[in-house]
Amino acid sequence: MHRREFISKMAISALGSFMCIGSCATLKREPNFVFILVDDLGWMDLGCQGSSFYETPNIDRLAEQGMRFTQAYSACPVCSPTRAALLTGKDTARLQFTGHITRHKRHRHPDNSRIIPPDDRMYIRPAEIIIAEALKPAGYASASIGKWHVGHEPKYWPTEQGFDINIAGYTHGSPPTYWSPYENPEKDWNADIPTLKDGKKGEYLTDRLTDEAIQFVKDNQNRPFFLYLSHYAVHTPMQAPRNLVEKYKHKLKSDRSQKNAVYAAMIENLDQNVGRLLTSLQDLELTQDTVVIFASDNGGLSKVTNNAPLRAGKGYLYEGGIRVPMAVKWPGHIRPGSICRVPVTSEDIYPTMMEISGQDYLSNNLDGKSILPLLLQTEHWKERDLYWYYPHYSPRAKNPGAVIRSGNWKLIQRYDPPGLELYDLENDQSEQCNLAEQKPHLAHELQTKLVNWLESIDTKMHTLNPNYNK
Repeated sequence: MHRREFISKMAISALGSFMCIGSCATLKREPNFVFILVDDLGWMDLGCQGSSFYETPNIDRLAEQGMRFTQAYSACPVCSPTRAALLTGKDTARLQFTGHITRHKRHRHPDNSRIIPPDDRMYIRPAEIIIAEALKPAGYASASIGKWHVGHEPKYWPTEQGFDINIAGYTHGSPPTYWSPYENPEKDWNADIPTLKDGKKGEYLTDRLTDEAIQFVKDNQNRPFFLYLSHYAVHTPMQAPRNLVEKYKHKLKSDRSQKNAVYAAMIENLDQNVGRLLTSLQDLELTQDTVVIFASDNGGLSKVTNNAPLRAGKGYLYEGGIRVPMAVKWPGHIRPGSICRVPVTSEDIYPTMMEISGQDYLSNNLDGKSILPLLLQTEHWKERDLYWYYPHYSPRAKNPGAVIRSGNWKLIQRYDPPGLELYDLENDQSEQCNLAEQKPHLAHELQTKLVNWLESIDTKMHTLNPNYNK
Protein backbone atom coordinates (compact mmCIF):
# COMPACT_ATOMS: atom_id res chain seq x y z
CA MET A 1 0.00 0.00 0.00
CA HIS A 2 1.28 3.47 -0.88
CA ARG A 3 2.10 5.80 2.01
CA ARG A 4 -0.69 8.32 1.22
CA GLU A 5 -3.31 5.59 0.89
CA PHE A 6 -2.17 4.12 4.20
CA ILE A 7 -2.34 7.43 6.06
CA SER A 8 -5.77 8.25 4.58
CA LYS A 9 -7.12 4.88 5.68
CA MET A 10 -5.59 5.30 9.10
CA ALA A 11 -7.15 8.74 9.52
CA ILE A 12 -10.60 7.31 8.86
CA SER A 13 -10.12 4.46 11.31
CA ALA A 14 -8.84 6.89 13.95
CA LEU A 15 -12.23 8.63 14.05
CA GLY A 16 -13.75 5.63 15.76
CA SER A 17 -13.55 5.07 19.50
CA PHE A 18 -10.57 3.18 20.88
CA MET A 19 -11.49 -0.35 21.91
CA CYS A 20 -9.72 -1.68 24.97
CA ILE A 21 -7.59 -4.77 24.45
CA GLY A 22 -8.19 -7.86 26.51
CA SER A 23 -10.36 -7.63 29.62
CA CYS A 24 -9.21 -4.16 30.69
CA ALA A 25 -11.41 -1.17 31.27
CA THR A 26 -11.90 1.28 28.37
CA LEU A 27 -9.04 3.75 28.10
CA LYS A 28 -9.71 7.48 27.98
CA ARG A 29 -7.39 7.76 24.98
CA GLU A 30 -4.80 5.85 23.04
CA PRO A 31 -1.86 4.95 25.29
CA ASN A 32 1.43 6.80 25.14
CA PHE A 33 4.57 4.97 24.05
CA VAL A 34 8.02 5.48 25.50
CA PHE A 35 10.62 3.38 23.74
CA ILE A 36 14.05 3.49 25.39
CA LEU A 37 16.64 2.00 23.06
CA VAL A 38 20.15 1.55 24.43
CA ASP A 39 23.20 1.19 22.20
CA ASP A 40 25.45 -1.88 22.62
CA LEU A 41 23.99 -2.97 25.96
CA GLY A 42 24.78 -6.64 26.48
CA TRP A 43 22.34 -9.35 27.53
CA MET A 44 24.07 -9.73 30.90
CA ASP A 45 24.61 -6.04 31.61
CA LEU A 46 21.67 -5.55 34.02
CA GLY A 47 21.03 -6.64 37.56
CA CYS A 48 17.70 -8.21 36.55
CA GLN A 49 19.60 -10.30 33.99
CA GLY A 50 21.91 -11.67 36.65
CA SER A 51 24.82 -9.25 36.75
CA SER A 52 26.51 -8.88 40.12
CA PHE A 53 28.71 -6.04 38.90
CA TYR A 54 26.54 -3.52 37.08
CA GLU A 55 24.09 -1.58 39.25
CA THR A 56 20.78 -0.89 37.52
CA PRO A 57 18.02 -0.57 40.16
CA ASN A 58 15.71 1.60 38.03
CA ILE A 59 15.82 -0.63 34.97
CA ASP A 60 15.45 -3.67 37.23
CA ARG A 61 12.34 -2.05 38.76
CA LEU A 62 10.92 -1.35 35.30
CA ALA A 63 11.34 -5.02 34.40
CA GLU A 64 9.82 -6.13 37.72
CA GLN A 65 6.78 -3.92 37.10
CA GLY A 66 6.19 -5.48 33.69
CA MET A 67 7.41 -8.38 31.57
CA ARG A 68 11.06 -9.30 31.03
CA PHE A 69 12.03 -11.24 27.91
CA THR A 70 14.84 -13.74 28.28
CA GLN A 71 15.11 -14.58 24.57
CA ALA A 72 14.71 -11.22 22.85
CA TYR A 73 16.80 -10.73 19.74
CA SER A 74 18.07 -7.80 17.74
CA ALA A 75 17.47 -7.91 14.00
CA CYS A 76 21.21 -7.65 13.35
CA PRO A 77 24.46 -7.93 15.34
CA VAL A 78 25.20 -4.24 14.57
CA CYS A 79 23.20 -1.07 15.02
CA SER A 80 21.94 0.58 11.82
CA PRO A 81 20.07 -2.42 10.36
CA THR A 82 18.44 -3.24 13.70
CA ARG A 83 17.13 0.31 13.97
CA ALA A 84 15.79 0.18 10.44
CA ALA A 85 14.02 -3.08 11.24
CA LEU A 86 12.37 -1.93 14.45
CA LEU A 87 11.24 1.39 12.93
CA THR A 88 9.64 -0.32 9.92
CA GLY A 89 8.65 -3.73 11.28
CA LYS A 90 10.50 -5.32 8.37
CA ASP A 91 13.51 -7.59 8.18
CA THR A 92 16.85 -6.04 7.29
CA ALA A 93 17.21 -8.33 4.27
CA ARG A 94 13.84 -7.21 2.90
CA LEU A 95 14.82 -3.59 3.48
CA GLN A 96 18.14 -4.26 1.72
CA PHE A 97 19.78 -2.57 4.69
CA THR A 98 21.96 -5.27 6.21
CA GLY A 99 25.17 -3.40 7.09
CA HIS A 100 25.78 -0.42 9.36
CA ILE A 101 26.46 3.10 8.12
CA THR A 102 30.17 3.78 8.13
CA ARG A 103 32.43 6.60 7.07
CA HIS A 104 34.58 4.16 5.13
CA LYS A 105 33.75 2.36 1.91
CA ARG A 106 30.16 1.27 2.10
CA HIS A 107 30.65 -2.27 3.28
CA ARG A 108 34.26 -3.05 3.92
CA HIS A 109 35.75 -6.41 3.11
CA PRO A 110 39.33 -7.68 3.06
CA ASP A 111 41.06 -7.69 -0.32
CA ASN A 112 41.23 -11.46 -0.26
CA SER A 113 37.76 -12.04 1.14
CA ARG A 114 35.76 -14.96 -0.19
CA ILE A 115 32.63 -12.86 -0.72
CA ILE A 116 31.79 -9.27 -1.60
CA PRO A 117 28.96 -7.93 0.59
CA PRO A 118 25.95 -6.46 -1.20
CA ASP A 119 26.09 -2.73 -1.91
CA ASP A 120 22.80 -2.19 -0.15
CA ARG A 121 21.12 0.89 1.27
CA MET A 122 22.36 3.22 3.99
CA TYR A 123 18.92 4.66 4.70
CA ILE A 124 15.27 3.76 5.14
CA ARG A 125 13.43 4.33 1.89
CA PRO A 126 11.02 7.30 2.16
CA ALA A 127 8.24 5.02 0.89
CA GLU A 128 8.45 2.95 4.10
CA ILE A 129 5.87 3.87 6.73
CA ILE A 130 7.80 3.99 9.99
CA ILE A 131 6.22 3.84 13.44
CA ALA A 132 5.90 7.60 13.96
CA GLU A 133 4.15 8.01 10.63
CA ALA A 134 1.79 5.10 11.25
CA LEU A 135 0.72 6.63 14.58
CA LYS A 136 0.21 10.14 13.21
CA PRO A 137 -3.40 9.68 11.98
CA ALA A 138 -4.39 8.79 15.55
CA GLY A 139 -3.12 12.17 16.76
CA TYR A 140 0.20 11.09 18.22
CA ALA A 141 2.94 13.63 18.79
CA SER A 142 6.32 12.05 18.14
CA ALA A 143 9.93 12.78 18.98
CA SER A 144 13.16 11.06 18.06
CA ILE A 145 15.67 12.01 20.73
CA GLY A 146 19.20 10.67 20.48
CA LYS A 147 20.83 8.35 17.98
CA TRP A 148 19.30 7.94 14.51
CA HIS A 149 21.98 6.30 12.31
CA VAL A 150 19.58 5.05 9.63
CA GLY A 151 20.17 7.79 7.09
CA HIS A 152 23.47 9.01 5.71
CA GLU A 153 21.97 12.28 4.42
CA PRO A 154 19.68 14.86 6.12
CA LYS A 155 16.80 13.96 3.79
CA TYR A 156 16.65 10.58 5.56
CA TRP A 157 16.71 11.95 9.12
CA PRO A 158 13.76 11.73 11.58
CA THR A 159 11.66 14.77 10.65
CA GLU A 160 11.76 13.67 7.01
CA GLN A 161 10.53 10.23 8.07
CA GLY A 162 7.44 11.10 10.08
CA PHE A 163 8.74 12.40 13.43
CA ASP A 164 7.65 15.84 14.62
CA ILE A 165 10.89 16.49 16.49
CA ASN A 166 14.50 15.42 16.02
CA ILE A 167 16.98 16.15 18.79
CA ALA A 168 20.54 14.85 18.35
CA GLY A 169 19.76 12.41 15.55
CA TYR A 170 22.02 12.52 12.49
CA THR A 171 24.22 10.36 10.26
CA HIS A 172 26.70 8.96 12.74
CA GLY A 173 26.27 6.21 15.30
CA SER A 174 28.51 7.57 18.03
CA PRO A 175 28.86 11.10 19.41
CA PRO A 176 32.13 12.99 18.92
CA THR A 177 32.15 13.25 22.72
CA TYR A 178 29.73 12.76 25.60
CA TRP A 179 30.60 16.17 27.05
CA SER A 180 29.23 19.58 26.07
CA PRO A 181 30.17 21.32 23.91
CA TYR A 182 29.56 18.22 21.81
CA GLU A 183 32.45 18.80 19.44
CA ASN A 184 35.70 17.13 18.52
CA PRO A 185 37.55 19.22 15.93
CA GLU A 186 40.10 16.45 15.51
CA LYS A 187 37.43 14.27 13.86
CA ASP A 188 36.85 15.59 10.37
CA TRP A 189 34.17 12.93 9.75
CA ASN A 190 32.21 13.42 13.02
CA ALA A 191 33.20 16.76 14.49
CA ASP A 192 29.87 17.74 16.07
CA ILE A 193 26.19 16.88 16.44
CA PRO A 194 24.43 19.27 14.04
CA THR A 195 20.97 18.61 15.47
CA LEU A 196 21.86 19.31 19.12
CA LYS A 197 22.53 22.72 20.60
CA ASP A 198 25.42 22.84 23.02
CA GLY A 199 24.55 22.85 26.68
CA LYS A 200 26.51 24.31 29.52
CA LYS A 201 30.12 23.22 29.61
CA GLY A 202 30.57 19.84 31.25
CA GLU A 203 27.00 18.70 30.59
CA TYR A 204 26.83 14.93 30.02
CA LEU A 205 25.03 13.74 26.89
CA THR A 206 22.89 11.00 28.49
CA ASP A 207 21.67 13.52 31.07
CA ARG A 208 20.90 16.05 28.35
CA LEU A 209 18.93 13.65 26.19
CA THR A 210 16.85 12.67 29.21
CA ASP A 211 16.18 16.33 29.96
CA GLU A 212 14.93 16.76 26.41
CA ALA A 213 12.76 13.64 26.72
CA ILE A 214 11.19 14.85 29.96
CA GLN A 215 10.44 18.21 28.38
CA PHE A 216 8.78 16.54 25.40
CA VAL A 217 6.58 14.51 27.75
CA LYS A 218 5.58 17.64 29.67
CA ASP A 219 4.78 19.51 26.47
CA ASN A 220 2.56 16.70 25.18
CA GLN A 221 1.00 15.34 28.35
CA ASN A 222 -2.52 16.19 27.17
CA ARG A 223 -2.34 14.19 23.94
CA PRO A 224 -1.05 10.73 23.01
CA PHE A 225 2.67 10.73 22.31
CA PHE A 226 5.41 8.47 21.04
CA LEU A 227 8.85 9.11 22.51
CA TYR A 228 11.69 7.30 20.78
CA LEU A 229 14.55 7.87 23.22
CA SER A 230 17.53 6.31 21.48
CA HIS A 231 20.50 6.81 23.77
CA TYR A 232 24.04 6.93 22.39
CA ALA A 233 25.12 5.26 25.61
CA VAL A 234 26.69 2.82 26.13
CA HIS A 235 28.44 3.02 22.76
CA THR A 236 32.02 4.24 22.47
CA PRO A 237 33.73 6.58 23.17
CA MET A 238 34.03 5.29 26.72
CA GLN A 239 33.31 8.43 28.79
CA ALA A 240 31.40 8.78 32.06
CA PRO A 241 31.09 11.00 35.15
CA ARG A 242 34.30 10.78 37.19
CA ASN A 243 32.67 9.87 40.51
CA LEU A 244 31.00 6.82 38.98
CA VAL A 245 34.19 5.75 37.23
CA GLU A 246 36.08 5.85 40.53
CA LYS A 247 33.32 3.84 42.17
CA TYR A 248 33.69 1.01 39.67
CA LYS A 249 37.47 1.10 39.67
CA HIS A 250 37.22 0.31 43.35
CA LYS A 251 34.58 -2.35 42.74
CA LEU A 252 36.77 -4.11 40.20
CA LYS A 253 39.25 -4.88 42.97
CA SER A 254 36.78 -7.29 44.58
CA ASP A 255 34.47 -8.27 41.70
CA ARG A 256 36.25 -9.46 38.55
CA SER A 257 33.11 -10.61 36.72
CA GLN A 258 33.47 -7.54 34.49
CA LYS A 259 36.40 -5.53 33.19
CA ASN A 260 35.74 -1.88 32.38
CA ALA A 261 35.00 0.72 35.05
CA VAL A 262 34.08 3.46 32.56
CA TYR A 263 31.58 1.22 30.79
CA ALA A 264 30.03 0.29 34.13
CA ALA A 265 29.78 3.97 35.04
CA MET A 266 28.02 4.69 31.74
CA ILE A 267 25.49 1.97 32.56
CA GLU A 268 24.78 3.33 36.04
CA ASN A 269 24.35 6.86 34.67
CA LEU A 270 21.99 5.48 32.04
CA ASP A 271 20.02 3.72 34.76
CA GLN A 272 19.75 6.93 36.78
CA ASN A 273 18.33 8.68 33.74
CA VAL A 274 15.82 5.92 33.07
CA GLY A 275 14.70 6.46 36.67
CA ARG A 276 14.37 10.22 36.10
CA LEU A 277 12.18 9.71 33.05
CA LEU A 278 9.92 7.17 34.77
CA THR A 279 9.58 9.50 37.76
CA SER A 280 8.50 12.33 35.46
CA LEU A 281 5.75 10.10 34.03
CA GLN A 282 4.61 9.36 37.56
CA ASP A 283 4.65 13.02 38.60
CA LEU A 284 2.53 13.91 35.56
CA GLU A 285 0.13 11.05 36.36
CA LEU A 286 0.86 9.40 33.02
CA THR A 287 2.23 6.08 34.25
CA GLN A 288 -1.05 4.18 33.89
CA ASP A 289 -1.56 5.38 30.32
CA THR A 290 1.98 4.76 29.08
CA VAL A 291 3.59 1.68 27.55
CA VAL A 292 7.31 1.67 28.28
CA ILE A 293 9.57 -0.51 26.14
CA PHE A 294 13.23 -0.99 27.03
CA ALA A 295 15.69 -2.81 24.76
CA SER A 296 19.18 -2.84 23.26
CA ASP A 297 20.04 -2.62 19.57
CA ASN A 298 22.56 -5.50 19.58
CA GLY A 299 24.80 -7.45 21.90
CA GLY A 300 27.51 -6.01 24.11
CA LEU A 301 30.92 -5.08 22.75
CA SER A 302 33.27 -7.84 23.95
CA LYS A 303 36.12 -5.38 24.35
CA VAL A 304 34.37 -3.66 27.27
CA THR A 305 31.91 -6.19 28.68
CA ASN A 306 31.73 -9.91 29.38
CA ASN A 307 28.68 -11.47 27.72
CA ALA A 308 29.13 -14.93 29.29
CA PRO A 309 27.41 -17.33 29.33
CA LEU A 310 26.63 -16.18 25.79
CA ARG A 311 29.28 -16.64 23.12
CA ALA A 312 31.06 -13.65 21.52
CA GLY A 313 29.45 -10.19 21.28
CA LYS A 314 28.57 -7.29 19.00
CA GLY A 315 29.22 -8.04 15.33
CA TYR A 316 28.87 -11.81 15.70
CA LEU A 317 25.93 -14.03 14.78
CA TYR A 318 26.45 -16.01 17.98
CA GLU A 319 24.04 -15.33 20.85
CA GLY A 320 26.31 -12.70 22.41
CA GLY A 321 25.90 -10.57 19.29
CA ILE A 322 22.15 -10.81 18.77
CA ARG A 323 20.45 -11.71 22.06
CA VAL A 324 19.54 -8.56 23.97
CA PRO A 325 17.83 -7.44 27.19
CA MET A 326 14.22 -6.34 26.76
CA ALA A 327 11.36 -5.42 29.09
CA VAL A 328 7.88 -3.96 28.58
CA LYS A 329 5.78 -2.22 31.22
CA TRP A 330 2.08 -1.34 30.85
CA PRO A 331 0.34 -0.97 34.23
CA GLY A 332 -3.06 -2.61 34.48
CA HIS A 333 -2.40 -4.77 31.42
CA ILE A 334 0.92 -6.60 31.82
CA ARG A 335 1.22 -8.70 34.96
CA PRO A 336 4.11 -7.37 37.10
CA GLY A 337 7.06 -9.68 37.49
CA SER A 338 6.15 -11.81 34.49
CA ILE A 339 8.88 -13.47 32.45
CA CYS A 340 8.59 -14.50 28.80
CA ARG A 341 10.91 -17.16 27.40
CA VAL A 342 9.49 -17.08 23.87
CA PRO A 343 11.94 -15.81 21.21
CA VAL A 344 10.95 -12.35 19.94
CA THR A 345 12.77 -9.87 17.72
CA SER A 346 13.17 -6.19 16.87
CA GLU A 347 10.63 -6.27 14.04
CA ASP A 348 7.91 -7.24 16.54
CA ILE A 349 7.89 -3.82 18.22
CA TYR A 350 6.15 -2.04 15.33
CA PRO A 351 3.09 -4.34 15.01
CA THR A 352 2.81 -4.56 18.79
CA MET A 353 2.56 -0.79 19.14
CA MET A 354 0.07 -0.65 16.28
CA GLU A 355 -2.19 -3.26 17.86
CA ILE A 356 -2.03 -1.65 21.30
CA SER A 357 -2.96 1.74 19.83
CA GLY A 358 -5.78 0.23 17.80
CA GLN A 359 -4.24 1.13 14.45
CA ASP A 360 -4.41 -0.95 11.30
CA TYR A 361 -1.09 -2.46 10.27
CA LEU A 362 -1.95 -5.79 8.66
CA SER A 363 -1.94 -4.29 5.17
CA ASN A 364 1.59 -2.93 5.56
CA ASN A 365 3.33 -6.25 4.82
CA LEU A 366 5.40 -6.40 8.00
CA ASP A 367 7.78 -9.19 8.92
CA GLY A 368 7.29 -8.61 12.62
CA LYS A 369 4.49 -10.16 14.63
CA SER A 370 2.56 -8.45 17.40
CA ILE A 371 3.63 -9.84 20.76
CA LEU A 372 0.55 -8.47 22.50
CA PRO A 373 -0.75 -12.00 23.23
CA LEU A 374 2.53 -12.68 25.05
CA LEU A 375 2.33 -9.41 26.98
CA LEU A 376 -1.26 -10.00 28.07
CA GLN A 377 -0.85 -13.79 28.40
CA THR A 378 -4.24 -14.24 26.77
CA GLU A 379 -3.64 -16.40 23.72
CA HIS A 380 -1.60 -19.39 22.62
CA TRP A 381 1.52 -18.28 20.76
CA LYS A 382 2.18 -20.05 17.48
CA GLU A 383 5.86 -20.89 17.13
CA ARG A 384 7.72 -19.39 14.18
CA ASP A 385 11.21 -19.41 12.70
CA LEU A 386 13.50 -16.39 13.05
CA TYR A 387 16.07 -15.38 10.43
CA TRP A 388 19.16 -13.19 10.12
CA TYR A 389 21.20 -12.21 7.07
CA TYR A 390 24.51 -10.51 7.79
CA PRO A 391 26.87 -10.91 4.80
CA HIS A 392 29.37 -8.38 6.12
CA TYR A 393 32.86 -8.34 7.54
CA SER A 394 32.27 -6.60 10.81
CA PRO A 395 35.26 -4.56 12.00
CA ARG A 396 35.27 -6.83 15.05
CA ALA A 397 33.92 -10.18 13.91
CA LYS A 398 34.76 -10.77 10.24
CA ASN A 399 32.22 -13.60 10.08
CA PRO A 400 29.67 -13.01 7.30
CA GLY A 401 26.79 -15.43 7.35
CA ALA A 402 23.11 -16.10 7.85
CA VAL A 403 21.10 -17.71 10.63
CA ILE A 404 17.84 -19.52 11.20
CA ARG A 405 16.45 -20.26 14.65
CA SER A 406 13.74 -22.92 14.56
CA GLY A 407 12.45 -23.96 17.96
CA ASN A 408 15.52 -24.55 20.09
CA TRP A 409 17.72 -25.25 17.07
CA LYS A 410 19.98 -22.59 15.61
CA LEU A 411 21.83 -23.00 12.32
CA ILE A 412 24.59 -20.61 11.25
CA GLN A 413 25.58 -20.72 7.59
CA ARG A 414 29.06 -19.24 7.34
CA TYR A 415 30.08 -17.62 4.08
CA ASP A 416 33.78 -17.07 4.81
CA PRO A 417 35.09 -19.60 5.47
CA PRO A 418 32.08 -21.62 4.23
CA GLY A 419 30.52 -24.03 6.68
CA LEU A 420 27.58 -24.89 8.89
CA GLU A 421 27.19 -24.68 12.65
CA LEU A 422 24.22 -26.26 14.41
CA TYR A 423 23.45 -25.64 18.08
CA ASP A 424 20.82 -26.86 20.53
CA LEU A 425 20.16 -23.64 22.46
CA GLU A 426 18.07 -25.36 25.10
CA ASN A 427 21.02 -27.45 26.25
CA ASP A 428 23.90 -25.39 24.85
CA GLN A 429 23.16 -21.72 25.35
CA SER A 430 26.87 -20.94 25.04
CA GLU A 431 27.08 -22.54 21.57
CA GLN A 432 30.05 -24.73 22.35
CA CYS A 433 28.99 -27.98 20.67
CA ASN A 434 28.52 -27.82 16.88
CA LEU A 435 26.15 -30.67 15.97
CA ALA A 436 26.10 -30.13 12.18
CA GLU A 437 28.09 -33.30 11.44
CA GLN A 438 26.15 -35.36 13.99
CA LYS A 439 22.77 -34.26 12.63
CA PRO A 440 23.34 -33.71 8.90
CA HIS A 441 19.68 -34.19 7.94
CA LEU A 442 18.51 -31.54 10.37
CA ALA A 443 21.28 -29.18 9.29
CA HIS A 444 20.32 -29.65 5.64
CA GLU A 445 16.62 -29.09 6.41
CA LEU A 446 17.32 -25.84 8.22
CA GLN A 447 19.76 -24.68 5.54
CA THR A 448 17.09 -25.26 2.89
CA LYS A 449 14.61 -23.19 4.89
CA LEU A 450 17.17 -20.43 5.21
CA VAL A 451 17.94 -20.35 1.49
CA ASN A 452 14.23 -20.41 0.60
CA TRP A 453 13.58 -17.51 2.96
CA LEU A 454 16.33 -15.40 1.41
CA GLU A 455 14.88 -16.06 -2.05
CA SER A 456 11.34 -15.23 -0.92
CA ILE A 457 11.98 -11.68 0.28
CA ASP A 458 13.90 -10.22 -2.66
CA THR A 459 17.19 -10.08 -0.77
CA LYS A 460 20.11 -8.27 -2.37
CA MET A 461 22.64 -11.07 -2.08
CA HIS A 462 26.39 -11.04 -1.69
CA THR A 463 28.61 -12.26 -4.54
CA LEU A 464 31.78 -14.31 -4.75
CA ASN A 465 34.97 -12.29 -4.91
CA PRO A 466 36.74 -12.93 -8.26
CA ASN A 467 40.05 -12.03 -6.59
CA TYR A 468 39.63 -14.59 -3.83
CA ASN A 469 42.71 -16.77 -3.40
CA LYS A 470 42.12 -19.61 -0.98
